Amino acid sequence: MNDDDLAELSVRVVLYRAGPDGPLLMCPQSADPRESATVLVAPVNVPTAVVRALLGIDVPTEFADDPWLNHHRALVFTDDRCRVGGHDLGYHEKFGVYASEET
Repeated sequence: MNDDDLAELSVRVVLYRAGPDGPLLMCPQSADPRESATVLVAPVNVPTAVVRALLGIDVPTEFADDPWLNHHRALVFTDDRCRVGGHDLGYHEKFGVYASEET
């Protein structure tokens, strides 16, 4: 482990569920993406590799002109799972996003 692994990094994300016609906001009661937004912090919530991988992708074009969302990335879960930066992430309604063991 080096000093870089100990530094906190974060990324803002909007959470989606994969749907038959495309991604659906994680918070189905609202059409506002801010209601499905969260911040992932490494190494506190997720591994550093997850945050670095998400920071390495572009902000979705639909977020770019929004002053609140213009730094957010989209994270799409299928059956409450997704893979980012070599790690499996899960989503739990009560606890939010969490990292599973590296596979």
